[in-house]
Amino acid sequence: MRVLVVSNGYGEDAMGAVLGRTLRDLGAAVSAYPLVGTGHAYQQHALPLLDPRRTLPTAGFGFRTGVRAAWQDLRAGWLRLTLAQRRILRRRRGQQELVVAVGDVFCLWMAAAADPGNVVYVPTAKSEYNDPHRALELALVRRLARLSFPRDEATAVRYRRARLPAEYVGNLMMDCLEFSGHSFGIPPGAPVVLLMPGSRQDAPKNCASLCAVAEAVADAKPDVHFLVAVSPTVDPAELARGCGGTLEEDWLNREGVRLRMTRQFGDAVLQAWVVVGMAGTAHEQAAGLGKPVVAYPGGGLQFTSKFLRLQARLLGDAVVAVPGPQEAARWVVRLLEDPEERLRRGRVGQERMGPPGAAARMARRLLTGV
Repeated sequence: MRVLVVSNGYGEDAMGAVLGRTLRDLGAAVSAYPLVGTGHAYQQHALPLLDPRRTLPTAGFGFRTGVRAAWQDLRAGWLRLTLAQRRILRRRRGQQELVVAVGDVFCLWMAAAADPGNVVYVPTAKSEYNDPHRALELALVRRLARLSFPRDEATAVRYRRARLPAEYVGNLMMDCLEFSGHSFGIPPGAPVVLLMPGSRQDAPKNCASLCAVAEAVADAKPDVHFLVAVSPTVDPAELARGCGGTLEEDWLNREGVRLRMTRQFGDAVLQAWVVVGMAGTAHEQAAGLGKPVVAYPGGGLQFTSKFLRLQARLLGDAVVAVPGPQEAARWVVRLLEDPEERLRRGRVGQERMGPPGAAARMARRLLTGV
């Protein structure tokens, strides 16, 4: 079976890539089209990509965060890029048996150009918990998708009430994690805090703020070990410069606090007692692994107050939403000292995100006929 996966975002690319790899392992011929960015996640799995591809100034957040951000993307050629991508997708008609859209309704609309009314839709951000689908969105899904795989059972129930074919097989996000058993040299049982500055252009600024949180936590609890999750799209040297610190191999040194930087995200989350950050997908994955997340708005375009409010509704008590770094540090210390509260919040995150295995279940369902 020839399959085209279309996605529109960094986290969406990661989910599309793990689904594409699973389909390929089961015998499908898979290609992909990342509408936002260059498709690093797909490249990691050696999946062939369509062009054109570009990274715009807001990395896909322009039309979600206001007029100023949208104008940045428009000036950088968003409309021209989108029209070119739409033309390429239209030319794909008849070249694949299955099109899968991983993202939002805009992604679904774009993917439908390759096979109108015959797309399988994986809505990754929308959930009944945080941002219920509006009537217009459901009408687009009805028109363009033959089957949907919502991210949680509550949203699948909403789809079925609207008489849309929908099945809940799990959340692809939990299949995007990799584990190697790395302990980072941290002694067993030692408290660990994981900092997550995000995956986009705001990451250096976010990292500087998170370093301030780490310093406050270290003052209160000197035995804490700190890890920094570095996205594949971010240069560690840029993070160090943004923090006003120095980079020594994998270590970031700043004003007496020493932080281990790593791209081994899955291992870092498993080590963590508490996560603090300004990230999207990574926060959800951490919550799904049972780790409480302390979060506050960043100073850039991506992790805004609105984004945090939606994330907190999505993940419930798995997220502690606070106004800024001082409050974040106090909550991190509180959670480090209260194992029962960490466990309670961790269970909420696991319930909201569900267990791994969605990629295999979804792939088998797709290849046996939709």
